[in-house]
Amino acid sequence: MTLKKSTPLALIALAVSFFIGCSSQEDKDKYDHYYGSGSKSREETALVALQNERRNQPAPAPAAAASGQGAAAPAAGDSANAGSGDAAIGQGGVAAAATNPDAAAAPTAAPAKRKPVPADVSALLNKHACLACHQPYDKVIGPAYADVAKKKYTSDQIVELVHSPKPEHWPGYPPMAPMAHVPKGDIVVIANWINSL
Repeated sequence: MTLKKSTPLALIALAVSFFIGCSSQEDKDKYDHYYGSGSKSREETALVALQNERRNQPAPAPAAAASGQGAAAPAAGDSANAGSGDAAIGQGGVAAAATNPDAAAAPTAAPAKRKPVPADVSALLNKHACLACHQPYDKVIGPAYADVAKKKYTSDQIVELVHSPKPEHWPGYPPMAPMAHVPKGDIVVIANWINSL
């Protein structure tokens, strides 16, 4: 008699476990897509899109600089406006050069401030997906590294802020996720480069 009563319960338990098993695999797939190996592919896709965007963007700037026109100046002004108010004042001459063709010296000075990223720093920025949110001179999601340099943080402060971000330091930007998995040594190399900007 108990066998007859337990058989339907066993079938129900089997069906429920099968349903939960399917659901949990579905949940595992969703989790993996957002946080596991799927997140790496999304980051790689975002980096490729960003690199393609960068390839398409610089092409007009060298042509404009070669022709002697101040077309490269608005890009420098845009990156300056992404930062603090005093940076925008410091780039006022560049904005004036874009509207005043007589001021030919200012557009050539703006690109000189854009130092290339050293290979070791670039490798670390790619390794830890920093470039998904930050660029050396342009605002993406987070502040540009040049704007971070203007805050004059020490290397230790930058390490602390990467491991435990303080959104109140950067109002107007989305809060950064804590990056506690990034080794201190890697952050110090990046921080020293940021402070050299």
